[in-house]
Amino acid sequence: MQVALDKRNWNWLDTFLFFMRTLWIYYNASYVIENTANYQNKWLIFLWFMAIYLVPLLFYRPKYMKLISFYIAETLITASMFFYMMIQFQMAGVYDFLYLPLIMIGYVCQVRPYLWIGMITSVMVFLTGTALGDQFTEHFISAFINTALFYMIGFSLGRITVINNKNKALILSIQEKNKALEQYSRRIEELTIMEERNRVSQDLHDTVGHIFTSVITSLDALPFVMRANQQVAEEHIKEIADLARNGLNDVRKTIHQISPTESHLPLSQTFQEVVTEFMKHTGTTVDFKIEGNEREIGERIKFAYTRCLQEGLTNAIKHGRATQINVRLSFKEESLLMEIKDNGIGFESISLGFGLQGMKDRMTALNGMVNINSKPNEGTELRCSIPLAKEVMLND
Repeated sequence: MQVALDKRNWNWLDTFLFFMRTLWIYYNASYVIENTANYQNKWLIFLWFMAIYLVPLLFYRPKYMKLISFYIAETLITASMFFYMMIQFQMAGVYDFLYLPLIMIGYVCQVRPYLWIGMITSVMVFLTGTALGDQFTEHFISAFINTALFYMIGFSLGRITVINNKNKALILSIQEKNKALEQYSRRIEELTIMEERNRVSQDLHDTVGHIFTSVITSLDALPFVMRANQQVAEEHIKEIADLARNGLNDVRKTIHQISPTESHLPLSQTFQEVVTEFMKHTGTTVDFKIEGNEREIGERIKFAYTRCLQEGLTNAIKHGRATQINVRLSFKEESLLMEIKDNGIGFESISLGFGLQGMKDRMTALNGMVNINSKPNEGTELRCSIPLAKEVMLND
């Protein structure tokens, strides 16, 4: 197990402890060398202290931290010097030599099992040195308390560093997640704008296409009506004007994102109104039938089916040149099916224009399907279905 401090950068506490350790080495090396009589021993002590200073730095320095290895090196080398000094001087002042190593050991031993190993090792070093120096005297308790206090200081500094390290990692993680959320939010906003733009475009296409097809068909028939009966022609012109006004209102509602089917009428009644208006202004025969027991459905489903009906009727006379259209609305147990079949010219292949693609997108958004079958000279059949089991989720 790696100590939690391994995964961090060198910080100001490390710099402070490095500086204190340098002063500690200088002070103790000067004292021991000065009080060593033998010249050769002075060099041995000097090299010993150099090892105490440099060997731990192999494992604990800026940009490289192996704190378990540092703990082992620090414990072995400084403990051996502590034992030597206790044997050599046999005085209570030698305990001062342990203060800085105990701070370092407490600093790096922050997680189990090293938390307990570091503490037990420090106690064992203290007791062994005390025995070698014959220091089990009346000052033993105070010396133990002092050394334990320095170990706790090191441990507290280590906890501060660990907590700061975790806080920095947490802040970095939060910042990364915030960036991801911002990117996700921007993407959702772009998709929402694109979806709304497509929805409004489709609504305008369906509304304008349906109304203008009816107006154009009525205007084409107007000269014949005028020659036959002037009064009927005037009434016909008035109906065309009303149809254009209604179409304008419908477009305005779409622009303001207000569904033109928000009257909460039953779907069958809405279909009947659309079919009646269509027959009135185009002269096309439409046979409308309802199968099954009608039940309440969501406004979004009503709106989607109404638009699909308008698009289907418009395409039947605009592209298929139909004179007879059959519309069937079937309320099944688990689905709602709309079928539009005409006697138009039919097509070898169907290409999805803007209107048909919009119809397909509406159905797909409600987990529905659109099928179009057509053959030359045999008319076209359009089928739209939505599973009503999803109604609770899709209802506005």
